[in-house]
Amino acid sequence: MLQQTVQLVHLNEDERAAREASEKASQEAFLANKKLEVKNKELEHFAFMASHDLQEPLRTTARFIELLQQQYKGRFDQKADKYLAFISDASERMKILIKDLLDFSRIGTKNEMEQLDCNQIIKTVIEDLMVAIKESNASIQCDELPVFIGYSTEIKLLFQNLLINAIKFRQPGTAPSVNISVKQNNDYWQFAVSDNGIGIEKTQSEKIFEIFQRLHARSAYDGSGIGLSHCKKIVELHQGKIWVESIPGAGSTFYFTILIQNKPQGVKSGS
Repeated sequence: MLQQTVQLVHLNEDERAAREASEKASQEAFLANKKLEVKNKELEHFAFMASHDLQEPLRTTARFIELLQQQYKGRFDQKADKYLAFISDASERMKILIKDLLDFSRIGTKNEMEQLDCNQIIKTVIEDLMVAIKESNASIQCDELPVFIGYSTEIKLLFQNLLINAIKFRQPGTAPSVNISVKQNNDYWQFAVSDNGIGIEKTQSEKIFEIFQRLHARSAYDGSGIGLSHCKKIVELHQGKIWVESIPGAGSTFYFTILIQNKPQGVKSGS
């Protein structure tokens, strides 16, 4: 009997120690997440302020470059005109970069979640990209997509960036072919956006989602290198993840997940 009592005491002590260790680990994880949230908010605020404050001096610079080109064209030698053109192009790239950075810092900050018809969003995105689609002779196929709870502007931007990438990074002499599909994977919708483009090396498959990362020279493909960073942030905002599987020279499939949620209280309908 005494032996059984001792065993029970040891068992209770072990359970208590395990519970305390679990609670400590949970508390540490909670504090680490809170610390990360604070750092992320600080970074987003910095990005917003930096990009916002840079816009005015950039506008002034661009305006004076424009005046120089208009009023003094032909009064400089050819080399000076060439340098002015370089400055003007760089100014325009900086303008796009600042806008993209500002957009990145604003993701998920102003809108409220609502019920979204993903089919309607894709239709709108395709209409917005119709010029690029026609110029590249792109073909876009789309399965029946779900209705879910999310941020309308951000989800539209997510699909827009993925379709732009599929059209931009196409095989030379080959019309882009894009397929959008979805399946339910436990508590998530798992989307796939597949293309027949130039593909991505496996060593670059994570790097491409980092902000301002470019895999190709600007002379080959334009852009700021922030589009897929937008995608990652939007997907994480919806408690999902994004990744790519690719074969260089054969195409890529971008996968992302969106948490399936019941309609929360206060959520708007429509969209």
